[in-house]
Amino acid sequence: MNWKRAFWILAAVNAAVIMLAAVWLFQPSPAVKRPARPSAEGATFTVYAKKAHLNAVIHDYLAEKTKDHPLSYHVWLADRVYVSSDIPILGRRVELVVSFVPKVVQGGNVELTEPVILLGDWKLPVTYVLSYLQKHAPLPDEVAIDPEKARVYVALNDIRFGNGYQVAVKNIDLAADKIVFTLTIPTKS
Repeated sequence: MNWKRAFWILAAVNAAVIMLAAVWLFQPSPAVKRPARPSAEGATFTVYAKKAHLNAVIHDYLAEKTKDHPLSYHVWLADRVYVSSDIPILGRRVELVVSFVPKVVQGGNVELTEPVILLGDWKLPVTYVLSYLQKHAPLPDEVAIDPEKARVYVALNDIRFGNGYQVAVKNIDLAADKIVFTLTIPTKS
């Protein structure tokens, strides 16, 4: 092969490499993916709580929400979530106790499932009693009873505590006395 031909082949290869490098360097870059802004407006803290602490908070919240209603009830956490009320039957007050297993659902809300319902020492049918509670109990707007599916849904993300504080549950383990939730405190900016 003659040297002139080799020169031109080498020049063409060099030109092709330079052009490919220029195209590669100057091509538009893909859009930068920005992380989504958190939906909560404010400072968010992770809180580790015990059942006793939450029992006090639940008691205060319900006392405020049900202060003007004749039917009062109490909620507390033990091995399950318990709801208790004294209801009048034949002129006597009889204790109605409903217990649930709490389950964390999407958005940090809580679903109370597997109800056990006792009126005094009698075990009652779940659907009937949940229908009664749905109609007669002074429930906060954030609590929805579904008698057909035997569950109670607590929309914690709709509850605003004093100064607009918001709570979302991450984990509930009543047996180990470990409850983890996030507390969002609204900020002005």
